[in-house]
Amino acid sequence: MNQELENHILIGLFKATIEQSTMLKNQFSHKPKQVFNSWQNQGNTLLNELEKRNEINEDYINSITDIIHNIMDGIRKDNAK
Repeated sequence: MNQELENHILIGLFKATIEQSTMLKNQFSHKPKQVFNSWQNQGNTLLNELEKRNEINEDYINSITDIIHNIMDGIRKDNAK
């Protein structure tokens, strides 16, 4: 197993999840919204820290995230049929 690849896939999934969650942020109210916002902020803090420490390759993470977003777009298109 290539540990670096697995780490990048996990971080790419995490970043895509944070980005996807922004689409839902206003769907919640009160306490759930506070928890949601806190989770997003913590996720962004983690990503920024990993990038600052050069523990992840930002361009590679972005390419993985783009692939994940394309998969989600495919899911939306299939659901619209």
